[in-house]
Amino acid sequence: MDKIKRLPFLSGKFSKKRSFSLKWSFFLYLPICAAISFAGAFGIGVATNYVQDWYRTRYATADTGLNNSGVEVHVDFDGNAYVYRTEKTIFDQKHKNIYFIISNTQMLLIPLWVIFCVGMAGVIFYERELKKPFGILMNASKRISENDLDFEIWCEKRNELGQLCSAFEEMRSALYESNREMWRSLEERKRLNSAFSHDLRTPLTVLKGYTDYLEKYVPEGKISEDKMLSVLSSMSSQISRLENYTATMNSVQKLEDISPDPCEIDTDELKENLDSAGDIICKNFGDKKFSLDFRCERQTVFADAGLIVQVYENLVSNAARYAESKVTAVCIVYDDMLSISVSDDGDGFSPEALRQGTKPFFRGEKDSSEHFGLGLYICRVICGKCGGRLALSNINGGNVTAEFSLKK
Repeated sequence: MDKIKRLPFLSGKFSKKRSFSLKWSFFLYLPICAAISFAGAFGIGVATNYVQDWYRTRYATADTGLNNSGVEVHVDFDGNAYVYRTEKTIFDQKHKNIYFIISNTQMLLIPLWVIFCVGMAGVIFYERELKKPFGILMNASKRISENDLDFEIWCEKRNELGQLCSAFEEMRSALYESNREMWRSLEERKRLNSAFSHDLRTPLTVLKGYTDYLEKYVPEGKISEDKMLSVLSSMSSQISRLENYTATMNSVQKLEDISPDPCEIDTDELKENLDSAGDIICKNFGDKKFSLDFRCERQTVFADAGLIVQVYENLVSNAARYAESKVTAVCIVYDDMLSISVSDDGDGFSPEALRQGTKPFFRGEKDSSEHFGLGLYICRVICGKCGGRLALSNINGGNVTAEFSLKK
């Protein structure tokens, strides 16, 4: 999930919808619960009184005897006395017990009904206000504990539990972004390590070529002192470059952190380094021919020689890998730019390679498992850092042009 979605109630989707806190929502249930309890209690009272009257009418017998218990005397304000005969209901023992139970049933049923109403109000409150948010939070907690962060926590409630869901969503989003950033960092570190290994091979190849050259010609005495000093100087330059490159790569966290360090470069020295490095690299790939056309009318240029040589060696190495028999390099200095074009007499780039050749870890069908697919990507990054660009084309075979800015 590359894009983190905002919660609807955070984005205003439910901004016009009325919402109450849990406290006020609970208070709204109380009057309803009280009304239903009162209505039920009244109904229980009426029903039990009806049953009581019916039972007395059906099973009771009247005692009309003239005794104290059957006569009532009432005297009004004028002193007049009135005598009333009363009828006393009589039950046998069995029906008397049943009648007692019926008479006292409402004293048991009414409290039970009230308890039932309160319980049902609690259940309805839980089902409507608590159950769904609790389920969302429990599910979210489980998925987060399993490190599954590619989901969205959404709750339509805007009460305290809705706010808690919002807090969980913010936490999930932060964890998701943190994990994704960590993953990007690990991938970039992997890419950086691969680039480090990739770019160490070329200068080591150059040094190996110089070593083989010295081992072959020094014992036979076929190399002059000046040539010997020139080779040793070139080897020393490559060693210094390796030391600087190693220090630089150890100090950066990703390729984009590479920073150019431009200085004045003697163009004759630059030409000699490019020519010798290109020749040795091509000989290492099946003794293929190499030629360099260096066009510059200046004595010095202002650039980072290490980065220029690094890009150049990558381009020559890549061209030599696909060349049939020869590799051609053209270095031109014009205005405030330095352009290096390297071409080979091979089949050129495929349409897919022209589109994706500068992407990291891209490898063509003919690439071996030892090829990381990082050469052109590294060149593109470095050219961009140096104010230039990298372009791929098919001109007389595969052709790659790298440009560098010479502005101070």
